[in-house]
Amino acid sequence: MGSRLVNAVKTSRPIIRAKDAGGAAVGENVQAPPNAEEESQRAAAESAPVLLKQMSHPASPKVHRTLSVDSRLSCVFTEAPEGRQPYEAPADKVTPIGSSRLHDVGVPRIAELFRGDDFLSKFLRDSKRARDLCMTPWSESRQAQGAFVRKCTGVLPVPQDFPKVVHRLVNLPSETRVSAMFRMHQQETSLVFSIHFCSHDVPFGESFHVHETIVFSPDSGTVQATNWVEIMWVKVLPWTHGILKAIIEQKFQGDALGSRLVKAIRNSCA
Repeated sequence: MGSRLVNAVKTSRPIIRAKDAGGAAVGENVQAPPNAEEESQRAAAESAPVLLKQMSHPASPKVHRTLSVDSRLSCVFTEAPEGRQPYEAPADKVTPIGSSRLHDVGVPRIAELFRGDDFLSKFLRDSKRARDLCMTPWSESRQAQGAFVRKCTGVLPVPQDFPKVVHRLVNLPSETRVSAMFRMHQQETSLVFSIHFCSHDVPFGESFHVHETIVFSPDSGTVQATNWVEIMWVKVLPWTHGILKAIIEQKFQGDALGSRLVKAIRNSCA
């Protein structure tokens, strides 16, 4: 009886172990109180914004694509060439690449077409063979009263009709992801429409942005559409590929969307 009591006292005596820096005994497995992890996750989920909660679960492609368009473009494409506002027409010293006339249609009708939900997406599919388009609705710009913005992502085929020197220097993919920003600013009598885009999958595609401007203005009972194409270089090309700069600028100026857009307006108003 006495020996059993002594043994019981010995085994019940607390074991003193070395402590680590955090205060826990070395060698012990310190566990959180029951359900503490679940409580933490629940509290975080309740305080998260709705869109973040959607992202924490398998969401529909539409949710992810809408998030992608807003997040990638909200903080980019905020300037036009020469530091002007992106909804403004180029200065007089910038030479337009061309102009054309529209008959039997006024500037208000053109603005109405652009504001339509399907006009621009149909235009891109028909004229550029675009696919997987995702567009936000038009929203008023915070930069200028009366200016409206629409964001877009999609996939476009990559032209292959480049000089041989281009094909020797880089491998061109058959298609590329594109991010674009459309802007429309209706003034007293004219309409400024601009397209600012970047190609993500072509070699050095993110080294430059293409900014295209079309100004529609009334002239002698018709509407004159004047088109500018400007290349904004945001990164310097390697010296070994410097020759590509002039070729890229020439290519985009020769394959502008402006003339195709005028044609689409004519067909829609015919």
